Amino acid sequence: MLVAKSVLIYRSQLEAMTLNIHSSHSTPFWLSVLILAFTISGFVSGLAPEELSLSFDESFVIGGTTNADADYFLGYPYYIRTDNRQNIYIAEGEQKTIMVFGPQGNYLRSIGRSGKGPGEFPSGPIFHLNNENNIVAYDIVSQRVTWFSKKGNILSEYAPSRPDMVWSEKFFQTKGGNYIMLKKPRTIGEEATGNYRDYVFHRYSNSFENHLNSFGKFSRLVSKSDSKFVNMISSWKNGGNVVKTEKNSFWYVPGIYDGKVYEFEKSADGWKIVNRFEGHTNWEEAVVLNTDEDGSMLFVTYGKEGKQQQRSRGKINSYSIGMVQMSNGNVLHFSGQRMQNQDSL
Repeated sequence: MLVAKSVLIYRSQLEAMTLNIHSSHSTPFWLSVLILAFTISGFVSGLAPEELSLSFDESFVIGGTTNADADYFLGYPYYIRTDNRQNIYIAEGEQKTIMVFGPQGNYLRSIGRSGKGPGEFPSGPIFHLNNENNIVAYDIVSQRVTWFSKKGNILSEYAPSRPDMVWSEKFFQTKGGNYIMLKKPRTIGEEATGNYRDYVFHRYSNSFENHLNSFGKFSRLVSKSDSKFVNMISSWKNGGNVVKTEKNSFWYVPGIYDGKVYEFEKSADGWKIVNRFEGHTNWEEAVVLNTDEDGSMLFVTYGKEGKQQQRSRGKINSYSIGMVQMSNGNVLHFSGQRMQNQDSL
């Protein structure tokens, strides 16, 4: 039985500024804003204000009724983007398609569908709007990249043949046209020069045919990076969040959030950290290792024939939910903080 779900679109008010979601984030992020206790870290010219006030006013709702037309029935919306005209693109997991809605929520079209043929997705698509505002989508099961026009026409496709391709739910196109994947790989690239697993970011050519380089040393960016627990969380659950800015730069926050926010910028020598901002967290330790107290998590991995490979335990006190860029260029970071004397975040 299908259960209708809805996407709520909000206007925000923050010191009389309007939130610009063209660099938008997934639906779970917006829902998390509503249902989790969160902390907002604002960064303006390198300084964090002492206090910020944020509120949301509902603009309209997409879906939410079982009587909706089958063309835009939202059974499992999980990923959202907007283009330069504020059209809304939603990845829908039940129908394995990308649904497109106008700025006021009116259904326009669906791009791609369930299947294994050209322009089809065996599982739910991950997508991004590139510099030309075309849709770049891929399916992790088929491991195929497809370029669509905004009208849904297939422009081209590419299926990387090498086994060391880094597939990530978070990627973006740089000003120069290359693509950057955000992921801490667990196993791929072990034989590659420089070892992919040591890095957080992986840069590919605009066709995805060539891996250009990897950068962002994991041990430099993430707290307690030498622990199995932090490695497994970063690889499987939350590798962090990134927001591309208007200039040739982007901001990054690790998934386990210890208060540090990094700005990377493109230079002649490659992508380098140019700023490190101090955000807000309620905890001295973002993660506590090797603890079995209430609220802790246990990770166990198994290899062939069910043989246990790794086992690690820890407790996360502070984690990154997402980042957005305001229409005036400022960046907001949302983090989840464990409440004092409570088991859950």
